[in-house]
Amino acid sequence: MKRTALTLAASALACTALAACGEDGGGGATDVADAKVCVDQYATATVIDDLLSGMKSGLKEATDDGLKLDIQNPNADAATEQTLAQKFISGDCDVIVPVGTSASQLMATATKDIPIVFAASSTPVEAKLVKSMDAPGGNVTGVADVIDPVPDIDAMTKLIPGLAKVGLIWKLGDPAGDAQADKVRKHLDELGIGHVEATISNGSDITQAAQSLVGKVDAIEIPGDTTTISAVEGLMKVADDAEIPVYGGTSEAVEAGAVISSSYDYKVVGEAVAKVVLEVLDGADPAKTAVVVPETGGFDLNLTKLKELGIDVPAEIRDAALTTH
Repeated sequence: MKRTALTLAASALACTALAACGEDGGGGATDVADAKVCVDQYATATVIDDLLSGMKSGLKEATDDGLKLDIQNPNADAATEQTLAQKFISGDCDVIVPVGTSASQLMATATKDIPIVFAASSTPVEAKLVKSMDAPGGNVTGVADVIDPVPDIDAMTKLIPGLAKVGLIWKLGDPAGDAQADKVRKHLDELGIGHVEATISNGSDITQAAQSLVGKVDAIEIPGDTTTISAVEGLMKVADDAEIPVYGGTSEAVEAGAVISSSYDYKVVGEAVAKVVLEVLDGADPAKTAVVVPETGGFDLNLTKLKELGIDVPAEIRDAALTTH
């Protein structure tokens, strides 16, 4: 998520946004049959596909009644993202739904008039999308996928006795990645475990970042920004060749070969997004509509990969698994 480039671009677009739109974020109900919801899915990833599936399911009755869904994928490209923001601002969107923190920041900067319902930002307050979770205070509210990385680290210590050093890979400057990485660092320090950082600027950096950790760490933790997750297959190739277990991220990382991650069902997250969108279309003011945080249920566990790595899995971790592979 190219935070600096996108933020600068969004600032340049803000004036256009304000000129192009006359709606107030809390300006009354919109007839669903005449409404248009514009979705910036940001990138291609399994968790995003699941989220969109859940959102479409939650909006099915409304779309059957005439609600229009405009779903666009800029593939995490800064220039395309800028163009998409312009399109949404001038395209009769009644609600904008950006997926992930960086896309949400861009859209929130670009318009203060069109209601925004963000989908899957793990750090909406830190990213300045909202003033608080209970009272967002502007034209933005949404659904947060706050995944605590601490259980990943605690599981790591149980799965790897004598764990001495952990590698961290995330996109530097991404609010979600930065916040999660900070939590991981602090918890590792509390446990007396060292860490090595390998940050990326975009998804194409991930192979080199992973290679820089080979021979230096006992495990790799993915704090969990969308850019890193969307490029996780490149990370897994390096980690598999070096027989380094990878932890964290999302269920998509586990499906790609990571061993464990705290987990959401992203179809449920998408359904929650749909509910908030419908509330806003029905006249709810985003400024007064609390951010929704769905519950996580446990771990996504890759028993196949753990067996390949020769790692024994304690019963307490098996019992906490929502999904196994």
